[in-house]
Amino acid sequence: MIRSTSIRVAAVGILAAALVAGSATAALAATEPVATVGSKGPLFAASGADGTIYPKGTQLGFEDPVIARPDTVDINATFPGSPDTTIAKTFVAPRGQENDPSKWVAWTDTYLDDNKNMYLPVLSLGNQTSGNLSTVKAGGDFSLGFAFMKNNGLTVSDGGAYFTYINVDNGGTFKFATPGAVVPPVENGGEFDVTLNAEVIDPSVPEKLTLTAPKSNTATIGSPSAVDGLSTSTGTLGVFSVTDTRYRTHPGWTLTTSVTEFSNSADATKKIGARQLGVSPITAQNPNVVVAAPQVAGSAAYPSVFAQANADQPAAGTVEFDADLKFVAPAGSPVGTYTSKLTLTLVSK
Repeated sequence: MIRSTSIRVAAVGILAAALVAGSATAALAATEPVATVGSKGPLFAASGADGTIYPKGTQLGFEDPVIARPDTVDINATFPGSPDTTIAKTFVAPRGQENDPSKWVAWTDTYLDDNKNMYLPVLSLGNQTSGNLSTVKAGGDFSLGFAFMKNNGLTVSDGGAYFTYINVDNGGTFKFATPGAVVPPVENGGEFDVTLNAEVIDPSVPEKLTLTAPKSNTATIGSPSAVDGLSTSTGTLGVFSVTDTRYRTHPGWTLTTSVTEFSNSADATKKIGARQLGVSPITAQNPNVVVAAPQVAGSAAYPSVFAQANADQPAAGTVEFDADLKFVAPAGSPVGTYTSKLTLTLVSK
């Protein structure tokens, strides 16, 4: 038995009465439609009289009672709606315009169940009372179906549009595409922008590897304070850079740090070992450059790697560096200024 509301029974009953008259108006056979593309899911054309599926190749009249089913097995099956659905409409549309109600040729309101699903919508061409039925009856290639809608029926909701392709003869007889070859709609896509930065080298510039020193050749490690009972001073090395323009070969490079023993400026016999100097490399993030882990004041070991560029990556161009410096004097160290020399050495891999 066909499940239906009282409204649905009335609609199907009228269509059944129209079956006799509609069948008699059949004119020249419509050609077989091509496979439907873009329907939310399969839609089977069925008889409005008893709900049976119309066989493939069936020619229907303009007023023949046509309803839609989502499958061929369960006559009580419904087309699933969506939470944002508010109403539904059946329609005849130009192919490719099924999801744009402003482009539909003819349409009419239809009914949803209490769960916003669709049960046996009436798709008879003559039932599409809004729009321009004469355009449909004149013949052509169209889509026939229904859509779950929102925004007062201005747009198709997430429930989508279900339809079949139809070929209509002049006079209104038509054939429909069976849904066996329905191509599902492409999911909603999107777009994004990507900013492209294309680097161009000056081929006349020789490829070379260069180390540029800080503006000052003196770094002050000052502002001493007592930390855990030890004199602790801090400072920065100063900004310097490595420039690698070997874009064709990019063998990579290694930058190392060495530090001499510290001597008291007032008494050169008073010494503090280089291990008391902590060096923490700093640089802006660069995928082709790796900075070393900090050397910790009190347990530093020199010479040590400061940074390096990988040989399997393009040359790094110009990369700027700096370093935080921390000097911790051992307990009992004589007061004064201590002097040392830090050397940064750049070599190609």
